[in-house]
Amino acid sequence: MVQKRKTVTKLAAVAQAASKENMEVEEEQDMQIVAVEKEATDVSEKELVVQRTKDLKAMSADDLKQLLSSNGLETGKKEVMISTFLKFEAKARAAVKQQKSRIRAVVVAKKQELEGLPTAQLNKLCETAGMKGLRSKEERVQRLLVQWQENEGVDKALAEIAQVERKQDLDALDDAKLQKLCNKVGVDPFVKEIMVDRISKHENETGCYARPAMMQEAEAPTSKAAPKVDMVDALLANEAQRKKEMDAKLQQEEAVALKIKELKSLSIEDLKKKLVKKGLEANGKKEDMLKAMFLVGVHEDALAKRKSELGSKSQQDLKELLSRHGLETGSKEQMIKTVLSHEDKCSKDLVAFDAKVDEAMAQKKVQLETQGNAALKEMCAAKGLAVGGGKEEKVERLVEEMKISQQGDLDKTVSRTIREKRKEELMSMDKAAVLKICQEKEIDPAVKDIMVERIMSRESEGDVAMAMMDEAPAAKRARK
Repeated sequence: MVQKRKTVTKLAAVAQAASKENMEVEEEQDMQIVAVEKEATDVSEKELVVQRTKDLKAMSADDLKQLLSSNGLETGKKEVMISTFLKFEAKARAAVKQQKSRIRAVVVAKKQELEGLPTAQLNKLCETAGMKGLRSKEERVQRLLVQWQENEGVDKALAEIAQVERKQDLDALDDAKLQKLCNKVGVDPFVKEIMVDRISKHENETGCYARPAMMQEAEAPTSKAAPKVDMVDALLANEAQRKKEMDAKLQQEEAVALKIKELKSLSIEDLKKKLVKKGLEANGKKEDMLKAMFLVGVHEDALAKRKSELGSKSQQDLKELLSRHGLETGSKEQMIKTVLSHEDKCSKDLVAFDAKVDEAMAQKKVQLETQGNAALKEMCAAKGLAVGGGKEEKVERLVEEMKISQQGDLDKTVSRTIREKRKEELMSMDKAAVLKICQEKEIDPAVKDIMVERIMSRESEGDVAMAMMDEAPAAKRARK
């Protein structure tokens, strides 16, 4: 069946070439015909049009209307209907002529194909077909050609040519028109796996799976020529700044100590109430609850400080900050909320990412623990680490070294894990939801080759090619 399909495809290509060759031959023949004969041919066509015009004019308007309507043509004034029907007939004659030319080209191509075969192969084909007693090559070719025609060879070759031309027409359409045509013939233009791959690729390129990064403030522009500063003045300024930082650090430590003292003075019941109020679990030991409450306080203090910093910025600075990170702008209050929300999400994502990195490190640690003491010693020596101590100490040294030297590789491993999990999540969604994500992210969800293939497959089921979507319908003439 595959071999037969290849033969027909090859025949279609040869037929197209033969058709072109026939046209060239006809042109050469036309050039050899004397002028009188050429005029006679032209006059014959003209005479046919003149005679048909007379016939149509002799018909009543009602009969003309019925004739046009039966052929799916628009009716109107008599002279307009005559012109319309003459064009219709001319087009039909041209189609018949073209079809005859195609049939001739296909037959010529098949004949040339058979004539080009070696004698041994021709003999084998004849034997397979039960043809015996054939002497000349010409006779074998003739009999095989007749058998091919009887087996609908012409129709199959023409259908193959029509398929090739239809594919060329569809390939010439843009994606929007192809999608419209897919909807018209009732086929799905999208493939879920391809849409998921494209979403995954887009999200990967935009850093969705990479280590989360906190928002970066714009660096203040540095002056081209810094003014000269006296060394003594610089030292005094540095000392003042250092003292200021030390005082701030001392104040912070005192505030932390006071906060811890206040929390420790609370009873277990009061601690539980405060934790519940903050939306946290109120169970476990008092020490664990104190730690949780302290961390909440640190987070709230940092949030209040960050909110104050953002509030001191101008509206324009906030717009630039949000625009750099692809976030929506608005009023100053809205932008501050957007920044805080984004930073909170980044912070949580970073914690989750680091937790996955820790998981990856734990797996590597398990692998190291399966090694013998001698092997671990060699590994430590190769990395320039101390080789003394027990097996557990060597493992810890190697793990710590990995955290530093393989941070980038660990991040890539985690990113791949996150990406695969995201793809699984997308694949579990229905196609409409995946398509919506493509539209939201402005990702092209369609594949032209697949749309063309599905359209042609659907059309072949009905054995009729659809009309081209980019062809405008004939304009209707207004009746007067």
